[in-house]
Amino acid sequence: MKRTDVEDLLKGKGNYVDDVKFSGYHAVFVRSSYPHAKIKVDAQDAKNKGALVLTGEDLQFSLKSEITENEGSANLLPLAYNKVRYVGEPIAVVIAKDVYTAMDLAETVNVDYQPLEPVGSIEEALENRSLVFEEVGSNVVYNKVYEYGSMPNDREIELNLYWSRSSGNPIETFGVITYPEGDSLTIISNMQASYMQAQDLSKYLGKIRVIPARQGGSFGSKFSLKNYVLAIALASKKFNIPIKWIETRTEHLEASNSSGPERKFKIKAYFKNDGTITGLDFKVWEDVGASLFNGQAFKPLGILAGPYKVRNIRYDASLVATNKNPPGAFRGAGTPPHTWALERVVDSIADELKMDRAEIRMKNFIDEFPYESPYAFYDSGNPKKLMEIALSRKEIFNLRNQGYGVGIASSTDPSTPSGQEGVKIEVKGGKITLGIGYGPEGQGNEHTGKILLSQMLGVPLDKIEVKVLDNNESPYSFGPGGSRMSVFLSGAIKGAVEELIRNLRSQVGEAKFENGYFIKGDQKVSILELEGSASYVYSLQGKTRFNAYPFAVDIAVVKVDESGIIRPVKLIVYIDPGTPLDEDLVKEQIIGGSFIGVSVALYERYVYSNGQLLTSNLSDYNFPTALEMPEFEVNIVPTPSPYTPMGSKGIGEIPVGIAAAAMTSAVEDALKRKINSVPITPDNNLQ
Repeated sequence: MKRTDVEDLLKGKGNYVDDVKFSGYHAVFVRSSYPHAKIKVDAQDAKNKGALVLTGEDLQFSLKSEITENEGSANLLPLAYNKVRYVGEPIAVVIAKDVYTAMDLAETVNVDYQPLEPVGSIEEALENRSLVFEEVGSNVVYNKVYEYGSMPNDREIELNLYWSRSSGNPIETFGVITYPEGDSLTIISNMQASYMQAQDLSKYLGKIRVIPARQGGSFGSKFSLKNYVLAIALASKKFNIPIKWIETRTEHLEASNSSGPERKFKIKAYFKNDGTITGLDFKVWEDVGASLFNGQAFKPLGILAGPYKVRNIRYDASLVATNKNPPGAFRGAGTPPHTWALERVVDSIADELKMDRAEIRMKNFIDEFPYESPYAFYDSGNPKKLMEIALSRKEIFNLRNQGYGVGIASSTDPSTPSGQEGVKIEVKGGKITLGIGYGPEGQGNEHTGKILLSQMLGVPLDKIEVKVLDNNESPYSFGPGGSRMSVFLSGAIKGAVEELIRNLRSQVGEAKFENGYFIKGDQKVSILELEGSASYVYSLQGKTRFNAYPFAVDIAVVKVDESGIIRPVKLIVYIDPGTPLDEDLVKEQIIGGSFIGVSVALYERYVYSNGQLLTSNLSDYNFPTALEMPEFEVNIVPTPSPYTPMGSKGIGEIPVGIAAAAMTSAVEDALKRKINSVPITPDNNLQ
């Protein structure tokens, strides 16, 4: 269906943070130019010239972060105190009447650096010559081992693999506006999960009103905005002035605290001569930059064996601190590298046994649902059917005869983590308003919400509008994240509609509601003639953390020229999204996620040298354009979930890892050599 939520955006009326009318002060961050150093800060010269300055000295408190399997980083302070741990780390906030004056005054803040040896990689970190956090006593800041069954005495192979650091890089960077209002503070920001994060911010700021702004994309990155919001808000409270801050692209690349996982694997896989995979032993080292914890290495606990029925599994994850921009959560929040690595393992077993790569997958697929693995509960799916349809594309596989590489991969992903989501529905003045507690990010959730309301209430789409509620108006909301919204938004809307109809019956008596009308005998009253409202918070708690499992099979086609340049030609996706709430939106999400998977496999990455970031702009970061992308084809093959309100599953994150895996497999097919790291570049794979 034609999108109903993008007309204003296409006309330049999106009203993003930087579009909000503002009169007040502007903030600039003084940032570290060293990756690792002791520091002393002297801001007196800037203050003498009229600047208002906030430093780490003003913020000597710890931000408590619970260590859980949830994604995101545990950092200490929004402004560095006594020590910096990565290039770009915020040291001070300098505030002036306009942003250019603030930039000039920021240069007058004197920072005395005593450089320390930078820790630039997992390998250097494990040597413990230089410690990122001396108080921990090691650069391995966290370790946990999960074991299910025991490793069998079968044939085995061992793979050493590497997934490089990358990030969401939304077209709109971070933005914050704060202004005091009496004993309260109002915050306008494009922070993701603003309702939930407002609860945490209020511990440090007291009474606050957080207004979620529309986001020009996030891909998980804007979960990491909280520390910047806190720094700006504290300055606003201290100086009792309104303040605005908009992040630059270089700041985002250097210090957004939002990158995806950088992961090193050592994997032993056990298997029988007939191709049955009997055990998987993962040793994982996760580069968590200058942070004490990040949960991306633990989200794979929801898909340890992916779409395969392997029950003997060991997963040993170590989080390793380095002098890099801390990670946050990037689309998939840790599962894409696991999917990619698992598919490399399956391909390698097939090659070892001289089996067809599709055949070994068919032999090991989960084939009965629901399926209770030792680590997760899979709700529904049919990966064999997806593979059978994919294998029927003989014209694609025949491209090998013309010099193309063709690769295939399969996957599932742990969508819809247990939780809650609330909405508020109001009918007034002939209109129905859907109230949400998060800033729209572009996925089309609001479009889906309008469609669901139209269907459930029997009213035209043009009579429905969406309103973004602040944290004091909204029922509980987490918003997008973790491929959760198809389930949680539909559940919340369904519950709120039922509540609204019950409430309105008090005005019309015991009447039947049908197709937008309350009907009692010969009387017929349109719901749009009434006034009322209802709020509803939908909750879902499954047997394990994740509740809905989409499945996919991808076919990738590449061409490698004489100079080693890899050109992705086509990516065909067969996706099981459960019941699709809007097929066009499903396809949009799959294409977007697949774009990222192709990009991570072939193009984008962060590069550091001696702790200095070498990729401080999108060109150096090697961010691709549409010209570098393959043709995408998406085919929907649904198996509804019996455990979600409308049978849907989350599909925003599954495309990333499987696209990367299929592309890697296709490059291997073209080059007839093994690929053990991404992105695939001439310097690391084609020599």
